[in-house]
Amino acid sequence: MSIMKHFTIGLAATLIFITGCHTRKKETAPMLRMLTAAVYASGTLVPENEYKVVSNVEGFLVSSLVKEGDSVRKGQLLFSVSNENQQTQVSAAAGVLKKTIPVTAPNAPSIQDLETRLASSENRLQNDSLQYQRYQRIYQQGAISSATYEKYKLQYETSQHDVQSLREQLKQQRLSAALQLQQASNELEIARTARGNGLLKSYTDGILYELYKQNGDLVGSSQPIALIGSGRIIARLLVDEDDLGKIQKGQLVLITMDAYPDKIFRARIEKIYPLLNKQEQSFRVDAIFEEPIPISLYGLNIEANIVLQEKARALVIPKKALLKGDSVMVRQGDHIAIVKIRKGAEDKEFVQVLSGLDSSVTIIQP
Repeated sequence: MSIMKHFTIGLAATLIFITGCHTRKKETAPMLRMLTAAVYASGTLVPENEYKVVSNVEGFLVSSLVKEGDSVRKGQLLFSVSNENQQTQVSAAAGVLKKTIPVTAPNAPSIQDLETRLASSENRLQNDSLQYQRYQRIYQQGAISSATYEKYKLQYETSQHDVQSLREQLKQQRLSAALQLQQASNELEIARTARGNGLLKSYTDGILYELYKQNGDLVGSSQPIALIGSGRIIARLLVDEDDLGKIQKGQLVLITMDAYPDKIFRARIEKIYPLLNKQEQSFRVDAIFEEPIPISLYGLNIEANIVLQEKARALVIPKKALLKGDSVMVRQGDHIAIVKIRKGAEDKEFVQVLSGLDSSVTIIQP
């Protein structure tokens, strides 16, 4: 037999096989069954609240009092960040305050000098006042000249001015001393606060999930050191933007996770976020578990089906039997007809038939 003859026979056999595949049809019938229409979403387990512990100062992480997985309390000291400049500033401010206190105290030399001068001026004013009043009466009686009277009057007025001037100087000196002391105290407090900003405490009760820095690492200002979460563990889901319009608060969510492959966890939609994640082309949706889950691992991957509809006894057909235009092929005796149906709810495998078919018909599925 020639090579060409072998090829012809092989080609004929192939055509017969292909024709046979195309002529085989699978017959099925509409059936009543439970139908659940749902939207698929992927996601992760996260705490209800989370925040990053951030340093307000630049320095080195000199002490870590907690480790990953530890429970923390509100106000608990977690980390210490320090640098030499902060300690130097505290020491310098403390030295300035120490020198300021003696020169601004109530018994400071400058204040004592003014008080002594004021006391002397007040005594002189008292004497000049008595002299002025005496010579004023004598002048009114015409016993002394006008020049003599004016002399004692001017002397009295000068003493008055001196007293008023010294009182104002003493007032300003005391005010200046108080301000100088307050400024030095403030500078020390600012320096201590800056150093205290390196003592990082927990904002709330929770769990420390992740450490970004180790002892000895350089920490920049506003740089996070750790991640802390608090509250319930929730399901953070990513819903495709095409499905967002189907999602409503309170809908049932059926969740599976690799850690428990044989268990389905029930949750409810709690919050729908309006911001589109452009990278994922999806929206964030949070679901709250109906019962506490036995695992609380941050970032654990999960899969979810958000239930849109549940039909207890729905007349359904396989989705594979559906043709374009929502039509199906049905057997009518020896003939095959195309029948249009009206669809209802659907899942991955089945679609509900609202009208156009009943359970007695035979459907031809390609």
